[in-house]
Order: sequence, then C-alpha cells, then structure tokens
Amino acid sequence: MSEQHAHDIEINYRKIFARLRTRKKFSIQSIEGTKVIVEQDEEICGQKEPRTFEFNSEKELEQFVTQENQIERDIESQLSGNQMPYR
Repeated sequence: MSEQHAHDIEINYRKIFARLRTRKKFSIQSIEGTKVIVEQDEEICGQKEPRTFEFNSEKELEQFVTQENQIERDIESQLSGNQMPYR
C-alpha cells in the first residue's frame, strides 16, 4: 500500500470517527493499513475498564458510529420526553 493511500485511509477514518456524537468517551488507538482500533474509556465502579473495538473497513466503522449515535438519540428522547423508562 502506498504512503498516500494509507494517508487517505487515515483521513477517511478520522472523518467518520468525527461524526460520533455520544457522551461515551471513544478514541482512536491506532490505524494500521485498513484496520482501525477504537478504545472506549469506560469506568466501572471507579475502575478504568477500557473496551477495544477493531474495524477492518470504513464501512464497519461507519456502522458502529451510526449505531452509537442512534443509541445516544434514543437515550436523549427518553430523557427529554414523557416516556421515561421507569414510569
């Protein structure tokens, strides 16, 4: 893979990742060729428990971003609407 091609892939991954709109804390750990590793900084009972996600294509990362954004929108609508889950 040429250096330019690898650079283009990295730019595309970062553009897709930038569309992630969630309160969860995600960061790109590495981009190697067409593989990107994303880490979620998660704390459980005060202990850092990072979760790692591996994507082998832009399409996989796009699906993940779309899914996480949908989860966030669902939470927002529950919190702002009258359909609170515990009523």
